[in-house]
This record gives sequence, structure tokens and C-alpha cells, in this order.
Amino acid sequence: MATTHVEQQSRTGDHPAERRTPAGPAQMRTPGIVYLAAALIAGIVGALIGFVYLGDSLRALGIPDPGALTSVGLPFLRAAATVIACLGVGSFLLAALGAPPRKDGMLDLDGYRASRTGTWCMFLWAVSALVMIPLSMSDVSGAPLSQTLKPDLWGPAIQQVSAALAWLWVAIFAGFLWLVSLLTRRWIWQPVFLALSVLTLVPLGLEGHSASGGNHDFGVNSLLWHIVFTALWVGGLMALIAHAKRRGPHLAVITSRYSFLALFAIITLAISGLVNAALRVKFSEWFTTDYGRIIALKALLIIVLGVFGWRQRQRILPQLQAAEGPEGTMTDAQRAPFIRLAIGEVLVMAATIGVAISLSRIPPPLPEQLDLTIQDVLLGFTLTEPPSIGAYLTHFRFDLVFGTGALIFQAGYMWAYFSLRKRGVEWPISRLIWWTLGNISLILATCTGLGMYAMAMFAPHMLQHMMLSMLIPVFWVLGGPMTLLLRALPAAGRDGVPGPREWLVVFINNPVSRFLTNPIVAGIQFVIGFYYLYLSSLFDWMAPEHAGHLFMMIHFIISGYIFYWVIIGVDAAPRQLSPFIKMLTLFAVVAFHAWFGIAMMQMSTPLNQDFYNELHLPFAVDLMQQQNTGGGIAWGLGEVPLVLVSAAHAVQWMRTDRREASRYDRKEERTGDADLEAYNAMLAGLASGESTEADRAYYTGEYTDQQVQSALHSGKHRHERSARAHAARAREDSGLDRQKSDGQSQ
Repeated sequence: MATTHVEQQSRTGDHPAERRTPAGPAQMRTPGIVYLAAALIAGIVGALIGFVYLGDSLRALGIPDPGALTSVGLPFLRAAATVIACLGVGSFLLAALGAPPRKDGMLDLDGYRASRTGTWCMFLWAVSALVMIPLSMSDVSGAPLSQTLKPDLWGPAIQQVSAALAWLWVAIFAGFLWLVSLLTRRWIWQPVFLALSVLTLVPLGLEGHSASGGNHDFGVNSLLWHIVFTALWVGGLMALIAHAKRRGPHLAVITSRYSFLALFAIITLAISGLVNAALRVKFSEWFTTDYGRIIALKALLIIVLGVFGWRQRQRILPQLQAAEGPEGTMTDAQRAPFIRLAIGEVLVMAATIGVAISLSRIPPPLPEQLDLTIQDVLLGFTLTEPPSIGAYLTHFRFDLVFGTGALIFQAGYMWAYFSLRKRGVEWPISRLIWWTLGNISLILATCTGLGMYAMAMFAPHMLQHMMLSMLIPVFWVLGGPMTLLLRALPAAGRDGVPGPREWLVVFINNPVSRFLTNPIVAGIQFVIGFYYLYLSSLFDWMAPEHAGHLFMMIHFIISGYIFYWVIIGVDAAPRQLSPFIKMLTLFAVVAFHAWFGIAMMQMSTPLNQDFYNELHLPFAVDLMQQQNTGGGIAWGLGEVPLVLVSAAHAVQWMRTDRREASRYDRKEERTGDADLEAYNAMLAGLASGESTEADRAYYTGEYTDQQVQSALHSGKHRHERSARAHAARAREDSGLDRQKSDGQSQ
């Protein structure tokens, strides 16, 4: 294979991982045959199981046979394309977090090849998604594929067939990622590409069996966890195989990190899979129904994969760690056991994906789905009493996205906290309390009756909104999670592979973070979300959809965190703002927020009217009153965070002043009050009209050493000490300005 210019550049970089012998034919090997085999196994398993149960499925759904091209082609293509998508996610994962970048910020050879693999996987994923649109239309309608291929039918069909719409979004996301990932090979963009590659899978979790019927909020949220961690688990291992076959460095370190991810992934898959299965089939039906038997087969395969992972962790990983030489080098013979076991595991993973895809072709056997209320269909649950404080506190429905997130955040913080305690490092207990309050508030806002009523009525929705955007982020930023993690996580060292600590440093200090933490940008993004969401038709479009509900809540949290990180955050921000600028930004934003609440109360048409009326709640609901109450909540409760933030800001300001005073006192003790004496001499010179040239330079901002030397040797030596003090002060100020400028440019 010819060596590209990019590969030549990558080999000549300064990173230790790049200082290795030129790549020969063996070094440039890629596991293309493994990729192809995995895609074929997944496709064949999915198509075979789907074909076996095709007749029963068609009779249960009451639709005609769409033909072999659809009946066999749809599960085959979907399963094979899913393997390709997982490979894309795993490749960007390796490029972002597994391949050390060069010192100039570019990807090294291994990172570049992993990133390009992800790029072209996204291209194939986008093309496959476009082909899945007519296949989905044919499958749902029973029409032959030759008819649904006609472009003039796509417009109305996409609006009516949820699967076709989901595949369209997959094609849009994957196509966009393919294009943008072609444009750069800088390492800083690889985590962004990783996040976007995961996003391409999300639309598939929002349709199908999990998104319909009662408890679909549990179904969708558990399926989202399931899909995301399947992609990271399967794709990460496929990317590791490619890295090993390319003789990439630091295989033991990267495999050790992947092993932790795999352990977390298999636990997540087991729990989310059980939750999702329990919503559609009883455990007693696992071996008596078609749907249950396929679930049992999938569970068996996951257990087999668990055995693979245990063997990898207990036997192969220690061998890799013992064999790894300087700069992460390793012989082919030492890599071979890992490659063989990983290939076998990937093929079992592919078969598991085929089994999982076949489940979408078999109707679940729950007769309870035929007896649903309109609230069950639209919300996933039923509300029977008017909202009240008692209802908020007595109802509980665990949110699998935000409730689980709160538990994970708390567990991670506690791990870091106790890690510091074990090393004898103190951490303020107040910060632990703030962080815990934030996570408790997140559970209260999403998992109690408030979270349930927020989906069905506007006033509870606005109350939840205020907690997510103006209360929880305040608690979190006062907890200082990034500073805690930076102290708890081990450093990779100068020649080590960048790890979680280094990734966090990059997250804090990068061009995107510096842009978002600009006080103007932080304030605008925090305010404009309120106005655009509620004063346009966007809320009417998003609120009835589960995806829209998730997006709004995530937006509220992230937007609030960015803003309050800038204003009162304990963690160091990319931009250091003066207390005055922080307070000015805070009061400006609060003013705009108050106007937003007033604008809400003055609206004459209720928002999301059609959806709220469609719920047919068993108690009277005045939509305009709900909206006026929601506006009042936005207007009135917005002052509560202002008081809290102002108090926190005042405390931080006083502590800063005390630190500065202490620093100045220590300096005066070291210098013998030189600054004070110089200042008094300067005042005496000004009073007598005999001020030195250095005095005048100090007041006019001209701090050059040339002027100071001129003042010292011009015959006016009365205040030489004052001039020297001014020169030192000038050099100190100039140095600080230069350091600040250099820090911002970096």
C-alpha cells in the first residue's frame, strides 16, 4: 500500500508513540475481513430469524407480504448497517481517547487511520439509512419495494411512517458527520465527532415497540442506554482490533481503559435489556412465546460475551501489560492472543446484534397493550388527580435518563472525594453538600410527581424548567466537580498516553469553551433559549414528542451550567472575569428573564393547546390560567436564584480580596515595606513639585525601562527608590498582561 503524505507527516511527529520504524506492508494491515464477516453474520442472523417468524408476524399485524426483497432485505441491511455504525462510533472513540495526538495538535498515524475509518463508516451508514426509508415504507404498508422506491411517495410516507422518518434523521446526521470529519485531522475535533456519531443512533431509539404503548417513557429511555453502550462496546472492540493489527502503540493501556468501559457497558446492557423486555413480555413467557424465546437467546449471547470479557480481563490483559515495552511497543506474537480472542468476541457480538434486530420484526405478545388510555399512548402513564404539592411529593416515577444520570454524577463525585481523603488532601465539605443538593434536586424535578405533571400541564413544566436551568446548575457549579476530578485523577506524565485528566483539561481550555464562556455569549445563549422556545412555534412542535422533551431538558441543564460556571463557578474557566463584569452579566440576564415571564403572562393563546386538549385529563384544566401561572413562575422564581447567586458571588469576592491582602502583606514582609516607602516618596515629590520622570511615566502608563533609566540619570536623583519601585511594578504589570495574552492565545 502506498504511504500517504498524511501518514508520512504522522510518523515524523514529536510524540514518542510516533517514533517507530517506517510502516511496512504488515504494519499497514487492516481487519477489513473481520469487518465484513461481522456485518454478514449480523445481517444473516437478523434476516434468518425474521424470515422464520415472518408469517406469524404478518398475520398478527394484518398486512400483506411485501415480498422477499423487503422481508429478507430489511433485517439483513439493518443488522449489517448497525455493525458498520458501531465501527464508526468505535473508530472515533479510539481517535478521540485512545490515540495520543502529536504536539502540534494533529492526529498521529494511528489516530488518523481510526478517524478516517469512522468517516467512511458514517458514509456507509448514511447510504444504508437512505435505502432503509423505502424498505420501511414497504414493510409497514405491505406494498412491493418497487413501488415504495418512487420518490414522489416519500414525502407523505415519511410524515406517516415513524420508522421512515427516523431513518431520514439518521441519514441527515450521518451524512453531515461524514462531510465535516473529512475537513480536519486535528485531534481536538475527534471528541466532537464521537458525540455526533452516537447522535446518529438516537433516532432509532425513538421509534418501534419501545416508543409505543404504555410505559413508553421507560421503553425509550432504556433503549437509548442500550443502543449507545452497544455501539461503544462493540465498536470500541472492533477499533481495538484494527489498532492491534496496525501495530499501534500502547495497546495494553488502551485495552485496560476499554476493559473498564466494557464492564460498565455489559452491566448497562443487562439492566436496560431487562427493563425493556419486562415492558413487553412477562418472564413466564420467555420460553413459551416467539418474542420471549428471541429475548432468551439474546440474553444467552450476552452471557457468552460476559465470559469473553472475563477471560480478556483476567488472562489477556495481564499478558499485554507484561509484554509492553518502551514507548508502548509490542511484538506480533505478543499481540496475537488478544487479536484472536477479540475477533471471536466481535463475531458473537455481531450475532447478538442480528438477534436484537430481529426483535423489531416480531410483535410482542402483551394483550395489555390493547387496553390503553389516551394518556398511556401519549405520556406513557395516567394522571388521575389535579396537581398539588401532595401529588408532587407522593407520586414517583424514576426517569431512566436523568434519574440515572444524577446517581452516576453523585457516585463519580463521591469516588473522587474519597480518593482525595485517602491521600490526605482536604476538600471543602460545603462543595460536597452543594453537589449533592444539585443531584437531589435533579431527581426531584424529573422523578417525582413534578416530572409527571410537567409533561401534561404548562405550569408544572415551567416549574421544572426553572429548576433545571436556574437551580440545579447553581448547586453543581458551587460543587467544583472539575477541580475535584483534576486533583483525584492520576496524571499521564510527559510520555504517557493522555487519560481522563488530560481530556478534562482539554475540555476546560479549548476554543469552543473559551467562546462559550465569553460573558456575552454565555448570557445570550442562556436567555435566547427561553424566548425562542416559548415565543415561537418550537414548543408546540417539541413538547408532544419524547425526543423533544429530552432535548428541552438537556438544553435547560447545559445552558444553565455554562452561564453559572461563568458567573459563580468554583472551577477555573477559560476566561477570567472581574467580579464587576460577572455581576453586570448576572443583572442583565435576570432583567431579560423577568421580561420573558411578563411576555408569557401577556400571551392571548395558550401554548401546545392541541396536545394538552388531546390528553383528556380527568380534571378541569384552564390552559390560559396554566400559562399565566407558568409566566408568573418564570418571573417570580427567577429572583430566588438571583439572591443565591449574589450571596455566593459576594462570598467569593470577599475571599478573593482577603487572598490578595494576604499576598500583599507577605510581599511587604519580604521587601521591608519597600512599596509603602516608595509610595510615600512619590507623594512627597508630587507635593513639592519635584516629581521624577518615572513618577509621571507611572501615571501616564509608560512603563518602559528606558524612561526609568532616563529618570535615574537625568540629575533628578532625589527619588531613585521611588523610580525603582515604579519600574518593578511596571515590569510586573507588563508580565502579567503578557501571561494573560499568552494564556488566551493558547
